[in-house]
Amino acid sequence: MEIINVENNIILRKKKKKNNEKIDSSLFSIYKSEKTIKDYMFYLKKFLEFTYENVNFNSQNEIIELMVNVDKDDVEEYIKHLVVEKKLKNSSINKIIFSLKSLYKELEKKGANNPFKFIPSMKHNAYNLDNILKISFEEIQTILINFEKKDDISYRNYTILYTLFYTGMRSSELLNLKYNNIITRNNEKVLKLEKTKSGKIQYKPLFEDCYNEIMKYKKYIKNIYNLKEDEMNEYYIFPTNFITNKKMSYNNLYKIIKDIGKLANKNISPHNIRHSVATELSLQGADVLEIRDFLGHSDTKVTEIYINAKGILEKKALNRLPKIRK
Repeated sequence: MEIINVENNIILRKKKKKNNEKIDSSLFSIYKSEKTIKDYMFYLKKFLEFTYENVNFNSQNEIIELMVNVDKDDVEEYIKHLVVEKKLKNSSINKIIFSLKSLYKELEKKGANNPFKFIPSMKHNAYNLDNILKISFEEIQTILINFEKKDDISYRNYTILYTLFYTGMRSSELLNLKYNNIITRNNEKVLKLEKTKSGKIQYKPLFEDCYNEIMKYKKYIKNIYNLKEDEMNEYYIFPTNFITNKKMSYNNLYKIIKDIGKLANKNISPHNIRHSVATELSLQGADVLEIRDFLGHSDTKVTEIYINAKGILEKKALNRLPKIRK
């Protein structure tokens, strides 16, 4: 017991235990159960620790700031981590998804984006090999060949798909990409990624054909809007508005890729394009370390699923076997 003397009046009060991980949960006051908020916060912290490096949970504001900067790609990466690395059961993963969905729903009421909004539960098998193999290089190639570039918006969307495939970038990296992030290093074109999952600047080699496509697109935009070369250095490559140079939101990007996917009768997200290039690299003989470095994974365990996907795809050879005549 703790004894307090307030103006000679003796007050006995039970001494509280020290809590080094105290979280101000007033934002989530809808939860009346102490156990519920404790469990939900536990799942939230695990998710944020996976998504960011060197995170601190000293205040509610810091937690909220981390939450609002998460996008759907981060969510898909985390669930893939739970499936591939943690090997959790579907029921356990669904419990985590439900908890995080609930927390983000409360944040959404205050105007923040909700990256969990359209995340299905595991009963739909959304995070197994079906999702990894959802769209192939051949299907993406067919879309690009038949894509009609009729104006600045459609040209932008075409170049987005082209760039996503040939760089394997995460959505957040693509959305923050500016023309001055394309640099020359050792006579090769390189992307300087400043907004990465790790929070550290990364450099990614740029496929020559992809560089050429971006430059043709840049010339087109430059001529339409009568822009000067030096003006475009600070321009987002894929803005939501070319005049104001406003950065595109993830929701806008997601809709663009979803609409593009309909051209191949596919229901896809930007992250499915990242899966596609990783799987194609594996099929073309790239090893797990090469794919890990290309995608910017911190651990090869996350990358190994693409090697498994390769094994599934190579079973297409079974179709070449002759049938026994009866």
